Amino acid sequence: MSGFTVDPARLSASGSALQNVASRLSSELASFRSELAGFGAPWGNDDIGALIGAAHDEVSAWAFECYQDALDEMAAAGADVVEISVQHVEVDENVGRRFQGLLGELGR
Repeated sequence: MSGFTVDPARLSASGSALQNVASRLSSELASFRSELAGFGAPWGNDDIGALIGAAHDEVSAWAFECYQDALDEMAAAGADVVEISVQHVEVDENVGRRFQGLLGELGR
């Protein structure tokens, strides 16, 4: 591939930024969940209200779990990107050392 370069510092910064976004969104999700819980049961305590409340509780619990799972995956992806940048530097340095070793052997 012509013109393809990897900037490990920028790659690592991008991974860290992705982790930070996931963390901030997770905090916002927790805040929203608390705010929603603060409304109590506005649908009432009669039979229909109880059905609505049960449905609301199940759906919102499932939705919050899905959102949190997605945020956890986002944070994990950010950590993976940071690790890829570290591995790229290590591989690049190892390849450089091997080529220097080969160059030294050829120069004998």
